[in-house]
Amino acid sequence: MNRHRERYTAMEEFKYVITEAEGLHARPAGLLVKRAQAFSCAIRLFANDKEADAKRLFAVMKLGAKCGQE
Repeated sequence: MNRHRERYTAMEEFKYVITEAEGLHARPAGLLVKRAQAFSCAIRLFANDKEADAKRLFAVMKLGAKCGQE
């Protein structure tokens, strides 16, 4: 388990493989952030041994998630 994930109590956790050829670039990241902002709970994303608040666009984009990554 990722060392960052140990700090959180997950209500639900799942893995997703990035399928967009360009990875998680601005447009899909923006859609994800907009959807995440509809929830009152905290939503965390993990990729490349980094974590991000799913409600912050630049945080999501800084993950650098590429096609084929979980």
